Amino acid sequence: MSTSLSPAQTHALFDILIHHQLYAEIEAFKYPSTIEQYGFPFGKADGVQTTSPLLQNMLNKFVLRLPGVKNLALDFWQDKMRVLVTKLGEAELSESYDKGAIGARKALATAISSLLEYVARGMLGGYPVGKRHEEGSKKEYDTKKPEDVLQAWDDGMRDMIYGDLLDELFEKVAQSDKLEQHSSAVQAAHEYILLNLASFLHHVFIMSPDGQYLLRLLENIHRLIPYMMVRQTLRVGNAATMINGMVRLVLAKLSVTGVTNWLGLTNNPNDGMNLMQQIMSTVMAWDTSEFQKRAQKLESCKDAPKKEVFKAIKTYVYASKDRHDAARNISHQESKSIIAVILETSDPPLEPTSLTEHQHTVALEYYSNYLSIRDREELTKILCKLQPDVLTSSMKDLVAAFDPIIRAVHNAVDLSGTVYDAEIFITDLIKVSKPKKPSGNGSRPSSRASSPDRHTPASIAHSNNGAHVPTVEDYVQLLRKHMPSAHKFLHQVCKNAPDLANQYRDYARAVLAEFHVDSDATDDQAAHAAGNMTAPLQSLFSILAPEKQDQLKKLLGQHETHLQSLKKTSHTRLETMMFSGSPSKPNGGKGTTHGPGMYLARWHALLDSCYITPATLHGPVRRGWEVKGELDGKGLKTLSPTVGGNAKGRDMMEVGDADGTDDAVERRERKRDAGEEDRVKSVWLGMERGVELSLTIRWLHLGQAVGYQARVRMRKASTQRRRGSRSGPISQRDENGNFY
Repeated sequence: MSTSLSPAQTHALFDILIHHQLYAEIEAFKYPSTIEQYGFPFGKADGVQTTSPLLQNMLNKFVLRLPGVKNLALDFWQDKMRVLVTKLGEAELSESYDKGAIGARKALATAISSLLEYVARGMLGGYPVGKRHEEGSKKEYDTKKPEDVLQAWDDGMRDMIYGDLLDELFEKVAQSDKLEQHSSAVQAAHEYILLNLASFLHHVFIMSPDGQYLLRLLENIHRLIPYMMVRQTLRVGNAATMINGMVRLVLAKLSVTGVTNWLGLTNNPNDGMNLMQQIMSTVMAWDTSEFQKRAQKLESCKDAPKKEVFKAIKTYVYASKDRHDAARNISHQESKSIIAVILETSDPPLEPTSLTEHQHTVALEYYSNYLSIRDREELTKILCKLQPDVLTSSMKDLVAAFDPIIRAVHNAVDLSGTVYDAEIFITDLIKVSKPKKPSGNGSRPSSRASSPDRHTPASIAHSNNGAHVPTVEDYVQLLRKHMPSAHKFLHQVCKNAPDLANQYRDYARAVLAEFHVDSDATDDQAAHAAGNMTAPLQSLFSILAPEKQDQLKKLLGQHETHLQSLKKTSHTRLETMMFSGSPSKPNGGKGTTHGPGMYLARWHALLDSCYITPATLHGPVRRGWEVKGELDGKGLKTLSPTVGGNAKGRDMMEVGDADGTDDAVERRERKRDAGEEDRVKSVWLGMERGVELSLTIRWLHLGQAVGYQARVRMRKASTQRRRGSRSGPISQRDENGNFY
């Protein structure tokens, strides 16, 4: 058998390695030591290889080049951001395994990973050159035809990277804020972006098990923001006065100590919280209050466990990280509930078998509630009460770095009107995301009414209780209504601030250049495999033993088939969305609840394969697809048949599903994606956990090694600058164009 990989197998291998490598790098940030080995701009010991090669490369190539960000001094990253990231790691925020459900932090980390892996693959492999239209033979695209919309996106990306579409866009936007003035290719690509953004919003707020909680969180923050004061401040004509006023409004400390410090009567570093911190602490305090009420109800519910059980759980929540890790390992290895391990290792030890099944469920929910309380306490300490106040200092540094950009935008755009447009959009987003009663009243839903029934079919927009479940088309209409506001803002910037627009054009051009395919990888075979990474991956794979190669080739073939199936499903759903408005179509125009996007399946593959504590004292460790989210529409635990529960709630607990749009299509896909994630993980392990990928990344980015001595000189110069002035930019690059 040939030792080489086919283009399809190489593509599958590239996908698997990036998928697992990137999530492993993101997940590692739960350990405080990760940032110490990150590399520039956070710094690390000389001679130590970065533990986050993908994230570091994307940060250096895409973020540090951004106008404004490149003006930030090195101490912003090393003395402030580094401290915040370290503190968040030291906080030991709760794990989904312990909670008995997929937590919000897990959902956020996996969502970020599923989106960034597309950027990482483009950065390393490049975007296929393909066939481009000859000059003067531009194709016309119909925004009503799904095949044209899909083709326009692909052609548009190719013309942005290899052609002159970027310059055309900036010129057209400067001339008009009307989408109709652009070419048919731009209009069709815009339609593709709008439909996928609508699908993403629908998935986050409706399909996600934590969607209604996130909506409630957004609503609380939205209610606390003083939009009127912000708009009044932005109306000030003088840019310097306006910036100073906004800084005072958002970042000025609001306390007696802050006033006495300002007057010079005291010099207390703990001078209270600013408006931004007040909003964050208030929202988290509201959540904490809800969880505490829930915990109190659990303590007094019928047939509750003994007080000693609750005391042991509460003591364990605030125990050391070593004890938490040890208990989690015992639970996983011995197939015991985390509650059983907590009771066995408490002081004095308690007998877990004394708990009934009902009492174990109460104890697990009580434990999850107190984990949520502790998470919010720790976040409040770090973001709002940390001394010295690193967050406020960092925000002031950001304002100073973006000062020239803010001034240019202030002179070019009516920022007061822009904030008003944003306020109206968020208000409409909240309204659209709430399930509505048949009467059409948009009243605030209860925890059970906030989501459709678990048996709702994929294409039916009403649940069994009669509530209208928002569809993807509802979000399409929302974006169509508010997209002109974004067009107007961009038009005003490009027209009235051409110098600023040129800065962002140069930035976009530099970013797009990172997606070029090398000249030796532009043939069709490399383009349909892994682009620039085809030859390195082929070489690395050939090193493996023949038996291992045969085993992995079979898995790679299966994974490529899976990817093609996901792509076909995504395209089919895009077509369904575009045709759903017509009553003559098969779905009768009722709307769809499953939108396009392969990244949604990759996101859930990570979620649905994570490990969850057993549901009983002794039982199998569960997987993510067997449970749902951590919170319901009121910010309470979803696994809640114990307080005010009924038979339906108890049945849902037994199944392990929480409130959410958990229809048959979703359940089938979640189980499928979890199984695929387990299969491809063996490829990741077979390639020695992606070590070869890291080596290849370093091989592709030799500038990091070549510029090592230059970075040493940079550190010395930075140290000298900090001794004098700490406001210098970090815009230096090595001989390969990479930031030091």
